[in-house]
Amino acid sequence: MGYEILGANYRTREGEVDLIAREDGQFVFVEVKTRLGRSYGIGEEAITPAKQARIVKAAQAWLQEQGQAGAEWRIDIVVVEPGRLNVHRNAVAEPDP
Repeated sequence: MGYEILGANYRTREGEVDLIAREDGQFVFVEVKTRLGRSYGIGEEAITPAKQARIVKAAQAWLQEQGQAGAEWRIDIVVVEPGRLNVHRNAVAEPDP
């Protein structure tokens, strides 16, 4: 998909990120949701506002640790289901201060 994978399963006290990547000079924090069926709903439904906030905090922590606090970044959501792969680019916005 064009991502250069930099890391996986990054965890902090604030949250976690499944994949950390670069694409076109921008850091990309990727949340991957896999569903084998729809009994728990579609993968996109699992990204609640609380989950979004935790991903943002984890992304900010990683950027700070890497000395990249001012770098461009975004959060993508990748949903994997039988017969479907859906990539939502820039799916989670950084909350207003």
